[in-house]
Amino acid sequence: MMGSRQLEYFRAVARELHFTRAAEALRIAQPALSQQIRKLERQLGVALFERNNHRVELTPAGTALLEHAERILADMAAVEDEMRGWAEGTRGRIRLGGARGLTARLARLLAEFSRQYPAIVVELLEMNTEEMVAGLYGGRLDAATVVRLPPQEEGRRLESLPLGEEPLVLVTTPSGPLAGKYRVPVASLDGVDLVCYPPGSVIREIVLSALADAGATPHIRFETREYSTARAMVSVGLAAAVMPRSVAEEPGQPVGVVRLDPEPTWAPSLAWPAGRRPGPALAAFIDFMARHPGLAS
Repeated sequence: MMGSRQLEYFRAVARELHFTRAAEALRIAQPALSQQIRKLERQLGVALFERNNHRVELTPAGTALLEHAERILADMAAVEDEMRGWAEGTRGRIRLGGARGLTARLARLLAEFSRQYPAIVVELLEMNTEEMVAGLYGGRLDAATVVRLPPQEEGRRLESLPLGEEPLVLVTTPSGPLAGKYRVPVASLDGVDLVCYPPGSVIREIVLSALADAGATPHIRFETREYSTARAMVSVGLAAAVMPRSVAEEPGQPVGVVRLDPEPTWAPSLAWPAGRRPGPALAAFIDFMARHPGLAS
């Protein structure tokens, strides 16, 4: 039977794809690590890595084992955290994925959560929804503020808690022709230069879907993962952008904020793995977020 140490050794090599670096991260000798991996491969009857003089790569069996290893080791860490929580009071560590448009509001809530639960450490990682869902499935995240869950997974592999709804708005240069308007049709964005977000961003999907529904052809001139970068480009007149209203109204470079008709919205949720009882730290965080449902309103 595989042991947790074998899985930790395998995961380290799978992440580094380099035996020497993995051995250094594990603080063991490289020959000992190689011996343990060969032993695991003999035990399982499959090759986990393709090796040659220039590189190390996962085999298909190794890729499958990595997903299981990430989840198993995360579960074991969660058990340890839960036992410490029961023994010492609510304490532990939460690896939280955060949507970029929620960072400012989430930071304020995390400050209050930390005051109420000073023994719980929250590690916040900014990601897009695709990355967060993959992190939840792979055991790399305990929870995430995702914008849209895959419909077939909600309630089966992931539990979720709605966090409110917020409109997306058009952001333009203050001197642009649309800046002085209160509301404009989405169709008026046909052919307008836009700053958009890369594939994997749900905000991108919402924006492109709204444009398509209005019969507008997007002209994506720039792509960025950061709202601050999009706002900087807008402020100097390079393009317009669509983003959450709370982000558009934050202090920063001067821009015009215009409502859209029809108004696209985003509705974030807190998501966590289903089928596994949350430990004390995560349970406390879920309860805290349930008592603060207006995160994105």
